[in-house]
Amino acid sequence: MIVAHLGPPTGRRGGPAGYLAQLQGALAGHGSGSHRVLLPSGGGNGAASPATAPDPALVAIRRLRRTWLGAPAFDRPSDADLRCEGGPVHQSIEATWLEIRRDIGPALEAGLSAPADVLFAHDAPSAEAALSRRGRGQQVWLLMHSPMPLALYLAWSFGVPDREWQEVAACPDVVEWITRELRVCESVDRLFLPCREAGEELVRGDGRFRPVVARASMLMTGAAAPVRGGAQPRSHWGLPDEVPIGLFLGTAQPYRGLDLLLAAVRRLGRSDPAGVIAVAGCSADQIPFHPRLRALGPVSDVGDLLASVDVVVNVNRFSLFDLSTIEALEAGRPLLLTPVGGNLTFESLGAGCVMLESLEPAAIAGGMAAVFGLSRADRAAMGARSRACYEAQLTPRHLRQRHVDLYDEVAATSGARA
Repeated sequence: MIVAHLGPPTGRRGGPAGYLAQLQGALAGHGSGSHRVLLPSGGGNGAASPATAPDPALVAIRRLRRTWLGAPAFDRPSDADLRCEGGPVHQSIEATWLEIRRDIGPALEAGLSAPADVLFAHDAPSAEAALSRRGRGQQVWLLMHSPMPLALYLAWSFGVPDREWQEVAACPDVVEWITRELRVCESVDRLFLPCREAGEELVRGDGRFRPVVARASMLMTGAAAPVRGGAQPRSHWGLPDEVPIGLFLGTAQPYRGLDLLLAAVRRLGRSDPAGVIAVAGCSADQIPFHPRLRALGPVSDVGDLLASVDVVVNVNRFSLFDLSTIEALEAGRPLLLTPVGGNLTFESLGAGCVMLESLEPAAIAGGMAAVFGLSRADRAAMGARSRACYEAQLTPRHLRQRHVDLYDEVAATSGARA
């Protein structure tokens, strides 16, 4: 059968673009069986590098301000904006929704003209576009990539990240757009999640997702290793050799829990085991100065960095089934995880991890002290379990096989073209 995946240009980053880049590589390496799979074109590696490096003095000044004064205040939507209907929150979500639909335009046109048996969407706006234009007999499938309802993610991450997510979820405009997403989920022919625990995150964000999640099928992710340039000494990143290094790799979006991690670092005392947290992926000037912190900023050589640290720290408030965590398993790194969503799946799959009791900074501080206090042998054993977990279940070969098995199953039962 013919399957057309709807997404933006592929690239090595999170979300649909990163997932489709992984699938593209997996199918290129192992083939798609008797099926024809259409994928969006590539858009580079997604790691945009600035034309000039940031001024170190300016970065230092901004970090000092954060250290002394805390995070800066921004012009955020007001309480009145959050309570009104059709206000700035609605306009922002609508603009992003329409932008997503525009981005998948070329992929949708290719799927319609093929014509594809399945239009495989990777977010609700794309699925909505496919539903409105599909031809007779074309199915629309949807794989969820957000660890929470999309409208909540957009309004919280890019509108009011300093608010509690429950407050944002109750905003009338957010509720309206979640309702629209629910209608899309109910209308597609098949709905997929990477793991059952990821579905519970959608339900936690809005209880109306429970019947939607109950009918979803599981389609677990796999991922290749990031490109490695070669072994690099820790001094390459300004990291000390003599103490354990924990790595936070991600953005400062509120669901990633960077603020929780920074609060936890401040709780570590002199009597706790020595260790440093390296923060990579977000701007260095977002990280305050602290003896246990190293701000690395955006990093392009992620594979080399993963090979240089002792443990990878994931303190997500919401968790789908992160590609970055799969990359940490491929690198054979132990994990420190918050007990939410896909993080729980990684534990059940046998990854070498320390699972935190809660998302409270005190619990995270205790978890950091625990992993810093492990012996080299214990960390090595945990890393070996992580690598074994990856090899057994999360390689590109597994990703490819799950997709081909799914296409085989549907082709056999529906009489689709082979």
